[in-house]
Amino acid sequence: MRNYCLKFFLITYSILILLFSSVLKVSADGDSERQYRILFISSYGFSNPAVPSQLQGFEDGLGQVNVDISYEFMDADKYYGGLDLMNFDKYIRYKVYSIRSFDLLVVADDSALRYAINNRNELFPDTPMVFMGINNRTEAITASAMKNATGIAENLDFEGNYELMKELFPDRTHLYVIVDSTIAGLADYVEFMKFRDAHPEMKSTVINASSYTRNGLRELLGTFESDDIILFLDFSLDGEKNAYSLQNAAEFISEYAPDIPIIRLTSTDIGYGVLGGISYSYYDAGKMAGEISAKILSGESADSIPLVTSAVTATYFEQHSMDKFDLKNSQLPKGATIINEHQTFAKFYRENKLISNLMIVILLLLIVIIVLLNIANNKRKKLIKMDFMTQMPNRKKIMEDIVQAVTASTPYGIIMLDVDRFKSINDTYGHKVGDEVIVAVAEKLKKLSKKKLSFARLGGDEFSGIFMEPSEDKARKICESIIKSVKDPIKTSAGDLKITVSIGCAMYPLDTKNSKDVMECADKALYETKENGRNGYTLFDSINKSG
Repeated sequence: MRNYCLKFFLITYSILILLFSSVLKVSADGDSERQYRILFISSYGFSNPAVPSQLQGFEDGLGQVNVDISYEFMDADKYYGGLDLMNFDKYIRYKVYSIRSFDLLVVADDSALRYAINNRNELFPDTPMVFMGINNRTEAITASAMKNATGIAENLDFEGNYELMKELFPDRTHLYVIVDSTIAGLADYVEFMKFRDAHPEMKSTVINASSYTRNGLRELLGTFESDDIILFLDFSLDGEKNAYSLQNAAEFISEYAPDIPIIRLTSTDIGYGVLGGISYSYYDAGKMAGEISAKILSGESADSIPLVTSAVTATYFEQHSMDKFDLKNSQLPKGATIINEHQTFAKFYRENKLISNLMIVILLLLIVIIVLLNIANNKRKKLIKMDFMTQMPNRKKIMEDIVQAVTASTPYGIIMLDVDRFKSINDTYGHKVGDEVIVAVAEKLKKLSKKKLSFARLGGDEFSGIFMEPSEDKARKICESIIKSVKDPIKTSAGDLKITVSIGCAMYPLDTKNSKDVMECADKALYETKENGRNGYTLFDSINKSG
């Protein structure tokens, strides 16, 4: 009896161990396979050169965490009026109420943080929040004090750049600080004023670009003298509501103050007349935010992660501006990156052959690095003109193609198409399946693309195509090939779905003598297709004939 009990105990114990191990394995597998949903709201858009670096750093920082990121862009440097914010808010609410379960909210730059704070109790009450790139340090500290929130303040290195300016240009004692009235500009102004209060010995004048006309700014810049130096913080809007990209602003300042060194505290536009400086690194800040996000998604409380206020910087200088102000490499801080750097080895090689051979090896390595940097830069430029979800050209790219054709008065045709009853697909199967349908349609269109025919995603379920050497026969063949390509059911996570598309086409000069009106005509043809029951195509010329 005793042996029997012992055997029974051992067997029972073994079974329990196996069951417990299986439960642990299933639990572990479930955790590793879980996909986390992130809502990422950026204050700007891909046309802002800081954004691609910021997003790339964020994704790199996430590492191997399985995430589904919904990127939403406010384009606040262009659209920040009351109506703009209202429309953006409607879209975000639609998205939040449709998905209902984001695991993390990430916001980039001041406008997005302000929107998140104003709407958090209603839209994201229990969602952890990570923020980055916040110019106003006070707002960053306030946001980090909120429950379940942390992030990174955009700490511009005023001290380091002030010391750098005094060292490089000891005779230039008057600092002109250029800001504007945007949210980021006002935040940078506040931080600069704190810095100025700590340096009563400093002679400085603040110029709010948003208070001047374009001509007024031009005249003001022309009055700067040999003892002046410019600290360029923000300039995206002048007093006439003219908008400036960072590149346009830099070129404007350098054109009308050509003999004044321009110091910049962020690295996004060095190379357009800006000399350089100890610059905020958007990639590094984005990567840090990604690493923080990964910790939170892995179970760490956002409240336990302190606000990052230390400067995230790298030092950049531009060679042509260095030459202009007679600056040598030896005068720059150690580890500085020199954009467009030039090197001459001929004289050095004749005098130091042994060392020169070693330098040639180093030069080859530098060439490789420059090529890699150029590849990375070209990739960034390509991202600006690419739809993030489908990896096909976006609205910006096809509009550039149209402008090029219009400028050259080249005959061309436009295809406009969208997925029939796409809203019903989203409502019935969910946005994940809707996204799968969009990606599948994009893949089919990409296969139809060739040298003189290309397609782009305009947004939502809308696509467009442009083709050269237009004719009625060619237009019909393209439209019929699109109809044929989507004929077979599309494979989705909800099973095979059969879809149809509606198409409109117009051509210049066959349908309109005004090359700028082709897209509008194609839209009318698309509308005609929908009016006639969808699942087909309409050539604009046929509307006129029927009329």
